[in-house]
Amino acid sequence: MTDRRGFTLVELMAVAILGSFMVMAAYQVLITNQRAYTIQGSKVQAQQNTRAAMEILFGELREVSAGGADIVDFGAQKLTVRAMRKVGVVCENNPMTFGTTPTLLVRQVADLFEVGDSVFVFADNDEYKTSDDTWIEGVVTANMAPALCEGTYDAQLMSFGGQAAAFVADTVREGAPIRSFTQYTYSLDEYGGAPFLGRAEAEGDWVPLVGPINGPDGQPGLEFTYLDEAGEETTERNEVRRIVVKVRSFSAARDQQGQLVVDSLSASVHLRN
Repeated sequence: MTDRRGFTLVELMAVAILGSFMVMAAYQVLITNQRAYTIQGSKVQAQQNTRAAMEILFGELREVSAGGADIVDFGAQKLTVRAMRKVGVVCENNPMTFGTTPTLLVRQVADLFEVGDSVFVFADNDEYKTSDDTWIEGVVTANMAPALCEGTYDAQLMSFGGQAAAFVADTVREGAPIRSFTQYTYSLDEYGGAPFLGRAEAEGDWVPLVGPINGPDGQPGLEFTYLDEAGEETTERNEVRRIVVKVRSFSAARDQQGQLVVDSLSASVHLRN
């Protein structure tokens, strides 16, 4: 007859113990991989937040004019600027109307100007001097039928009713740039229980843009530094020529060394003249 003995208790216990070791090893690998995935995801999220915030701020601030009074108010964690939105070129003016209702024929570059748009118009004044150059601030009150500049280029005839005092005959010359702007305030505020970078338009509500943006160890998630021509910090608005922007972000997840997952970026933005 064939010997049909089964496994002994010792053999079964040995197999069970070996199986337990294999399960524990597999579980440990799973936990390690999951932790690495969480850490990597936190790093990517922090990097995406800081880069998205920096892209928004850098893209906006590089259009700010130092000489055009585009900086309205500024602080270490808050900045209010006039953000350029549309641009055109004056191809014909009518100095005779400046004492009543200033009228300009403006070549269309991209989007059309609309009634109610706040604009700056470059005033050359004495064309042989730069010290008297300035920007005239106005509001478009009428946008007349489309026209042509020099018989070829699309243009629009705009008027500035009730603003004769701002326009002086012969100060706005052909070729002068005109640009519309919207006033924005960039700052950090709470959204969903976390600090987000957002902006508010003029007297409007604050709108979150990207986040969370929060610095580790009590450091601010957003920080502005204002420098003059010599590269020194200044608190005078008309002296600002460069803005250093710092954005910091971190996650509650910790790396293998127990350190917070942190990401930060710094950029220096030179303002337009």
